[in-house]
Amino acid sequence: MASTTFTSLLCFCMVLEIFLSLVSGGSSASISSLQNDFVQCLNLNSDLPIPMSTFYTQKNSSFDSVLQSSAQNLRYLVTSVPKPALIFTPQTEAHVQSAVICSKQLGIHLRVRSGGHDYEGLSYVSMTETLFIMMDLANLRSVTVDIGDNSAWIQAGATIGE
Repeated sequence: MASTTFTSLLCFCMVLEIFLSLVSGGSSASISSLQNDFVQCLNLNSDLPIPMSTFYTQKNSSFDSVLQSSAQNLRYLVTSVPKPALIFTPQTEAHVQSAVICSKQLGIHLRVRSGGHDYEGLSYVSMTETLFIMMDLANLRSVTVDIGDNSAWIQAGATIGE
């Protein structure tokens, strides 16, 4: 009787281990596929080259530092909260346009982080399990003031004091 219970428990554990490995492998594969599809789409839809250094995957050693760089609400940076599958840091307005087009074409949720005014953490976390890409506009931070025209152009990544 004890032998039968032990055998049943062993079989259950093996089935559970196989199931969990398939589930985690599938999730990893879908993240990788999403990243590849997005990068490929960007390159097809942009006239300007997009360097690979503008992409940060969860496996990239700089991912956490880029994610936390302008986070205003640190309670969302805990490991239990879903993070972006990919962080894209565009260098030009054309890259931003391509990212919006590609996220629409691929049906990918795109969240935008600008100059750090995201106190709710909506750009860098998700309360659902939906995969998403964060577009960090920190590189787009130029400020142009034209005194003669009484106008100023400020890019979305600029912060107070720039």
